Amino acid sequence: MLKSLKEALILAILAAVLALIFNFLSPNGIALSGTWYDNREKVVLEEPPSYDPTVDSLLTMQDAFALWKDSATFIDAREPDEYAAGHIPGAYCLPFEEWDDYWDGVVDYLAPEKKIVCYCGGLDCELSLFAARELKNLGYPNSYIFFGGYEKWVAAELPIESDHDN
Repeated sequence: MLKSLKEALILAILAAVLALIFNFLSPNGIALSGTWYDNREKVVLEEPPSYDPTVDSLLTMQDAFALWKDSATFIDAREPDEYAAGHIPGAYCLPFEEWDDYWDGVVDYLAPEKKIVCYCGGLDCELSLFAARELKNLGYPNSYIFFGGYEKWVAAELPIESDHDN
């Protein structure tokens, strides 16, 4: 019994030494001392670069979905062709870059006391932020930003519609 235990201990030590040698020689080896760098995927920025917490009101995916279910007004600030290809059901097309051309077609559906959710294409788009700020300047204080907008909505597999559905 003692001989088996001694052999097992020698085998374990030999395995540990070999593992250390292979780890040292491997280009992907684990550093045994020093600084261990975090190489995990970095967290995606969840707020627009121009975000100002004193002015802007950001929504989470869950908040936006809850407001959609509660019949809040949704504004799609993307280009008309993007809106036509797919948008959050019930959203109005108000492309920020063409605001003056579309404003008259949307203003009758807005109410200052109602919650308005502005969204655009994804995490590289700030049109929703600019649209919500403009709405606040025009007297719609309950204007919110759903940053990541349509891209997040689609990724969550929530309902969408397009002009081709009609």
